[in-house]
Amino acid sequence: MIIRDALESDLPAIIDIYNATVPTRMVTAELEPTTVEARLPWFREHSPNQHPFWVAESDGRVIGWLDFKRFLPRCAYRGSAEISVYVDEKLRRRGVARRLLEEAIGRAPSLGITAIVGLIFRHNEPSLKLFERLGFQRWGLLPGIARLDGVERDLIVVGRHCPARQGATSASDLQKSRPLDSLESFRGQLNDPLNLMHTLMQYRHESIHSRLLKVRDKHSMLHLDVLILIYHFAKICSGSIVEVGAFLGGATIAAAFGVRDSGKRKVLVAIEQGGRLKHKRLGTRNILRDLERNLARHRVSDMVTLIKGHSFDPATIAAVRQAVGSDEIGLLILDADAAKQRDIGCYRDKLADGCWMVVDDYYGPTADAKITPARADVDALVATGCLEPLGFYGWSTWVGRWRRERATEVVR
Repeated sequence: MIIRDALESDLPAIIDIYNATVPTRMVTAELEPTTVEARLPWFREHSPNQHPFWVAESDGRVIGWLDFKRFLPRCAYRGSAEISVYVDEKLRRRGVARRLLEEAIGRAPSLGITAIVGLIFRHNEPSLKLFERLGFQRWGLLPGIARLDGVERDLIVVGRHCPARQGATSASDLQKSRPLDSLESFRGQLNDPLNLMHTLMQYRHESIHSRLLKVRDKHSMLHLDVLILIYHFAKICSGSIVEVGAFLGGATIAAAFGVRDSGKRKVLVAIEQGGRLKHKRLGTRNILRDLERNLARHRVSDMVTLIKGHSFDPATIAAVRQAVGSDEIGLLILDADAAKQRDIGCYRDKLADGCWMVVDDYYGPTADAKITPARADVDALVATGCLEPLGFYGWSTWVGRWRRERATEVVR
């Protein structure tokens, strides 16, 4: 099972899981099933970096979901969030809800959330017990607040601080709780990298693994794991995809496969200046010619806007902006020269908050003309908080996310 950000294409499965709880009169106060169209505005209110919406996925199928929403609109409650969790009726009592809640508790501090609140009917004893096992306390009771089929039902308000507060405990309990609090904060930092590792493990058992292995052997210098992550990011990201340094098209093809399998229309832009390269495996006398041939061979030419030129040329920047239009960039792949800050700077105002970033040539021989400046550029952006590192893959590829709010503060 993996936990990832929900997509609009997940909504039918999300609504099916939700509607299955309506007749039980145990989970939701809704009395009639809802529709995807009715819930679309609600879904779009969520923000991946403040009030996210996650799905639990197994074997490519959504089996549960959890969402954060504002507890109350006043500014003083900014650090508090209400959560809801739902699981496919066929997969309940198998740890899916617990895993989603643990993820929420672990990542809450990184989302700026200091308190989590849940609203649970008093007669929903399985949910109350699960929340209590995860450290939630009963913070309130609203007696007879709901009427379900003519029966008055009480509502329990459960909550917990993230990390758990220490001031309300005894001295001995305080000493015991400190490692747990540190662990929760640490887990919050590790959840995204661990999820990416789980994702790679899952894809190794799917057909895309062998397809991308063939692509890598013929058209790319990137490690297979990197191509799989590019495929995954292109599949799940919102917005457009921009690649700087397409070379022979390995990463471009992987991204195109991801877009195709997402079932959504996304702009995919590949920038390549061309030239020739002597290489024992991937030598070419004409990069652009072979790039176009490879895209056509894999039947993705019509999905790719190929821009010929340097990424930093005004004409190239203008062409990218025209192709992307009003969309934001949800995935940026940098595999060209060493000037990573320059390339990011060319398109930073179009980068979505949380934009996936794949940056090659981060690690290698210190004397390498590309490695040292590229690594310095990435490290500098990480130090300012503009980039959030999520791991290192293959031989030299850095993977992370763009943090627009922090980048805006740095510019100011």
